[in-house]
Amino acid sequence: MLNKNNSEPTRLELINRAFAPINESIDIMFVHPPTSTGIDYSHRYGKKDLGELKGDLIPLGIATLAAYLREHGFGVAALDCIPLGLSHDEIVETVREKKPRSVGISATTYALPASTTLCERLRKEFPDLLIILGGAHANVAGMHAAQNIPSVDIVSYHPEGESVTLHLMQSFSKHNYNRNSFLNDTNELKKIKGIIFKDNGKIIKTSPGEIIKDLDFLPLPARDLFPLEKYIPLPNQYKRLPLANMIVIRGCPYVCTFCDQAATTARRRSPQKVVEEIKDIVNKYGVKEISFWDDTMSYHKKWMKEFCSLLIVENLDVIWSCYAAVNTVNKEILHLMKKAGCWNIFYGYETGVPKLMQNIKTDRKNKSMDYMMEVAKWTRDAGIEVRGSFMIALPGENPELAEQTIKDAIKLDPEYAQFSIATPYPGTALYNEIKQGKWGKLTTEDFSEYQGWNVVFLPEGYKNKDEVVKISKKAFRSFYMRPRYIIKAILNIRSFEDIKRYFVGFKALVKGFI
Repeated sequence: MLNKNNSEPTRLELINRAFAPINESIDIMFVHPPTSTGIDYSHRYGKKDLGELKGDLIPLGIATLAAYLREHGFGVAALDCIPLGLSHDEIVETVREKKPRSVGISATTYALPASTTLCERLRKEFPDLLIILGGAHANVAGMHAAQNIPSVDIVSYHPEGESVTLHLMQSFSKHNYNRNSFLNDTNELKKIKGIIFKDNGKIIKTSPGEIIKDLDFLPLPARDLFPLEKYIPLPNQYKRLPLANMIVIRGCPYVCTFCDQAATTARRRSPQKVVEEIKDIVNKYGVKEISFWDDTMSYHKKWMKEFCSLLIVENLDVIWSCYAAVNTVNKEILHLMKKAGCWNIFYGYETGVPKLMQNIKTDRKNKSMDYMMEVAKWTRDAGIEVRGSFMIALPGENPELAEQTIKDAIKLDPEYAQFSIATPYPGTALYNEIKQGKWGKLTTEDFSEYQGWNVVFLPEGYKNKDEVVKISKKAFRSFYMRPRYIIKAILNIRSFEDIKRYFVGFKALVKGFI
């Protein structure tokens, strides 16, 4: 978006855009923090010097929280630090200037060490500032966060943060936004569902909050607060810009042991509400492509049919991509998705080895290797690109079984394959199994290493971490260095923009993964 002078906004203007005060006050400043204490964020891919890959899109969690709190009359801010390039020093100075009454930090597991350092800085600089920690790590390992980050006042562990945060802010306002008064009112804090706090050194966890059954009840994300000009997807994940990301489903019906969303209650917004949001972002921001971030967007066939039919009628000239499980699609739905603008589906294959599928319970969503092959053919026949995720160093795996996963990936032959290293995130069934002595051992509990590209878990079938790294690199080489794959990629080039994207992606592949 251009500023009033019809020029690109400055960094300061983008920072100021994040603030939406009420009565000149910011009641809560949501922060999507840096993933490191420096300004090089490329380590989130487990490699150095990969910052040019970008891959930043709006953090929809805090975007929805900000919209919800603003709708209820609170002054909010939503500071996305990575695309803005904000260091910890600059975040501190922003807090000093804007004077928010509270700060809500949303942290993933691998960003937790850097987020902990940020919380410590904020506590030291602003003793009266209420600091709340939420996000993916707090959702699955809230007690760990409460026990290990003393600078945090309250951990919001309930994954549906809207009701928790609203109740927190309403209670905080009753205490005239006085941190000490609020934290000393133990009886009031105990009434707030979905939080963890301390009472004279004792950790207290309140009962979980209720899930939101009607997602249409929520407002559209507050995209107006974010530096939209700075968001660029990964080079192999888009065709048209501007691109926006969306989430239309919460929870997942499957039980994959490595996933923190496993066996959560799946709910979806109405197709009408989803199309309403698409029309909104097309009209306001000129969006030409949408990346749906839902774990399994197609899990409800009737919903998907209705959504695609409505989108076809609107004729918005928007293309889109999504994630899906093999068992959730059929020929009819795939052709309808293509007609509605879908150009790629990212399937969570993980592995085609029956024993390994059973160990991580992905056989519930992928059925069998033969069926995975059949659905891949259906997808291509519908004119949709096939993308796929695979995992190395799975529970019960050894190098020979990993070789079979690589062969299966080549057999499936997706247009793009991701080979991540199995990572047992805290709070998942896999993490708990390993802590109980099953499958192998954790090699570290430095959570900054937990991003899917480092060896943090060594299965019993491997001698050492180097053996895992070796087979992981072989997976990328074996898949991407095939003459057939290279020729197919060249034949898919349609524009100069495609050439630039392929070049950036290939350079990153060679530099970081092969």
